[in-house]
Amino acid sequence: MSFVRFPEYRAYEQDRIRASDAIMALLAGSRLAENTLQLTAGSARLLPEIFPAVPHIKRMNLSTASAQSLLAEAETHLSAMAVPYALAIHEDFVQTCFGLLIRAGQMTQAEADGTKAYSMHRTFERKVGQRLPQDPMQQFHLIRQMRNAVIHAGGIPEPRLIAAAANLSQSALSQWIKLTGEHPQARISPRVPVTFSHGELILALAVTKRISQEMNCLLRDRLRRATWADISLEDFTSQHAALKHISQRKRKLPGFLRTYYRSLNLTQSELNSAMQRAGW
Repeated sequence: MSFVRFPEYRAYEQDRIRASDAIMALLAGSRLAENTLQLTAGSARLLPEIFPAVPHIKRMNLSTASAQSLLAEAETHLSAMAVPYALAIHEDFVQTCFGLLIRAGQMTQAEADGTKAYSMHRTFERKVGQRLPQDPMQQFHLIRQMRNAVIHAGGIPEPRLIAAAANLSQSALSQWIKLTGEHPQARISPRVPVTFSHGELILALAVTKRISQEMNCLLRDRLRRATWADISLEDFTSQHAALKHISQRKRKLPGFLRTYYRSLNLTQSELNSAMQRAGW
């Protein structure tokens, strides 16, 4: 896929990568700490005595055995926090897409304000006139409903969540199992609290990345060309504010467009019109 690397998309990619790196560091750190504490096995001393230089260690006034037990369960708790974080980053990006559609006159602010997480992709599809791939959308809505159960229902799954887990398409299910290592029904069953593992976190990050890339491509093809031309010039100007002369700007502009906006294939006529609108 060939993406338009407009400013908000670049920022989204950076946020997603930073979040992923930080989450994986926490998960790895918990395992490293668990293994390190094996060196103190059998000690009756508490953590603040053994590791006095570690910040906040006094908040864990525990024996090493108790700390190891907690760290062994850390993946479940960290994943329960990280999955909503990954989904929130994606939901913010969807709002960015709505902002572009509003700017182009292809959507109203009221429509964007009235859209919820469960319907935001359908709204986007209506506005661009094309559907997003259904397998990742099924996976997204399943992980979203799992998140909602954990946050709002004490983990207890509603019937529609149980049904969603049983009704994934075969291809969506195969990809789910490949990424998580297990069938979704292993974590979604009646009257049993939903839990997350490292696998569901990987899936949430992968699925939101795929959907966001697809949305980028649909915006590339469906957003008004004049809007893209204006955005590209605004982006260029913000990064080359020191260039005051029009001749300098025009000399630098083609390289900038190749780097970030190559997939649009903006014509010289479209750029000239955008320059006039921008007062170049």
